[in-house]
Amino acid sequence: MRYQAASLLLLLTFALSPAARAALSDAPHEDIHFLAEHLPESGQDARFLSLPWLGSPLTAGEWQQTVQIGYNDSSAGGFMTLSGPMAALSAGYGVSDRWGIEGLAFYDSMQVGGDRGREVLRGAGLRGVPLDLPEFADFSNPRGDYLHWGAGAALVRELSPAGAARHWSLTAGVLYDHLEMKDFQLDYRVTGGTSAGASGVLDHSGEADFLTPFLGLQQIRPLGTRFSLSPRAIAGAPLPPGDFDTRLTGPGFDLSTTRGDGHPGQIGDAFLGFGLGIQHLRSGLEVELGSMVWYPLFERATHQGVDRSYLVQLAWHHR
Repeated sequence: MRYQAASLLLLLTFALSPAARAALSDAPHEDIHFLAEHLPESGQDARFLSLPWLGSPLTAGEWQQTVQIGYNDSSAGGFMTLSGPMAALSAGYGVSDRWGIEGLAFYDSMQVGGDRGREVLRGAGLRGVPLDLPEFADFSNPRGDYLHWGAGAALVRELSPAGAARHWSLTAGVLYDHLEMKDFQLDYRVTGGTSAGASGVLDHSGEADFLTPFLGLQQIRPLGTRFSLSPRAIAGAPLPPGDFDTRLTGPGFDLSTTRGDGHPGQIGDAFLGFGLGIQHLRSGLEVELGSMVWYPLFERATHQGVDRSYLVQLAWHHR
């Protein structure tokens, strides 16, 4: 009897130990793959919400240019960061006082960094992963290079009559944009389940190409004699969604969706933004204040897990 009780106690101890229990049956939806996808999408949103605008109403036969610089700093999961500079330019030509054309281009280069965090590891569409997943894992050394560039064209329509104090304009265009995540990796160590202690590298490197139609509405109104105020709204969507690939290495295995070991996820979401530019008329310098407020609110609402998102923009208008 004493032997049976001791055996039962030993069995219960083994069954309840972290290393012996099965994979998580109620793992949270916001796993490491969810966060790793939303981090570069926050960089995409930073760009789409800060596309360059024309700084003056159209004038027939005249060109006007905008040069813009910015800086994005976002974080997902409290330990993965994406930060770096952004640059864009546009040139618009007034075919008439009511119609115009605009060409625009951008180039954003950022870095992935961060510290340590604990999240759920699943395998994200990979088949045959020889680990007991999903399970919590410790992640460290997030790293990688983010590159997002593109160019496009738009039609501009002046909605206000000539001489109006407040000028409304509508811009409709399309961008070709290229997103690249190079060496987007994290080190991991499984902390529970039968695979506790297993370690390796999670890699979400990849690239995607999109055609991004967008629609923008802007009003330019005088703010005294030295400044102008420009409330704005923009919406669009990168199409079609791109592949979000996964590679997972560990003890004795190396699996990747790019080699047919599973199915990739998708990256690229629709966007909606509001801005408010204040321009010094004599110098043409503009500070974009609206997106500094809207961008953090938008990311928290649409990309869960993004806990920090800052965006600063400066532009110079010339005609």
